[in-house]
Amino acid sequence: MDLGLKDRVAVVCGASQGMGRAIAQSLAAEGARVLLVARSADKLQAAQVEIAEHVRGAQLATLALDLTPPDSAAAVVDAARTHWGRLDVLVTNTGGPPPGQPLDLDDDKFMLAYQQNFMNVVRLCRHAVPLMRENQYGRIVNVLALSVRQIEDNLVLSSTSRLGVVAYSRYLAEQVANDGITVNSVLPGSIHTERLGQVAANQARHFGRDPDKELELRATRVPMQRLGRPDEMGDLVAFLASERAAFLTGLNIPVDGGQLRSVV
Repeated sequence: MDLGLKDRVAVVCGASQGMGRAIAQSLAAEGARVLLVARSADKLQAAQVEIAEHVRGAQLATLALDLTPPDSAAAVVDAARTHWGRLDVLVTNTGGPPPGQPLDLDDDKFMLAYQQNFMNVVRLCRHAVPLMRENQYGRIVNVLALSVRQIEDNLVLSSTSRLGVVAYSRYLAEQVANDGITVNSVLPGSIHTERLGQVAANQARHFGRDPDKELELRATRVPMQRLGRPDEMGDLVAFLASERAAFLTGLNIPVDGGQLRSVV
């Protein structure tokens, strides 16, 4: 299946490792030109080399940037325009905030979580949509978490800040649908990444469990009895970014091996 992504321009945030890197590789494999964005220049360089080794002729660029400051979104979109003159695909993806319980976190921790996980999405979309409208084509894909549909103990900051993105994205999807722009979110469950390892270690410490067994325990909660692979997330995002997904918008798609137990 030709996804129609050849020479499309994509920005992938959090692209230096884990799901972000896998998404960038899947898009590059479909012929997209990809700007990899993350905080660490060294990790971005390593990710660029790794993707280039797997995808012959990959068209890649990098931007080392913290997405928390308000002016960062404009810098990301300007970089895509400078490199390739357009922007077709925006993948928002940030690391999760610290663990914690609802009554144990102060205002500063909540506000920082919303800056990192909610406001950066709002700002990126605000700057990306006008450039997408120029070509009447755009795909916005937010990488969130399964916890916006099914809460996980001790992760209140992640759940609440990302749930705001769900509501914002639904409003935005309706506003830009007639411009050829779709807005969807993917909700990863237990995908085997560096971030999942950190979450698992934190949860093990909090609940007094064996850290070495925590990932195995998480796998038992998945009906498929395994953790997901980052490339499985990458391929789904590539499809949502493609011409083939033109009639899909406003969706929140679990990627969880059947872990979500909701009927609808």
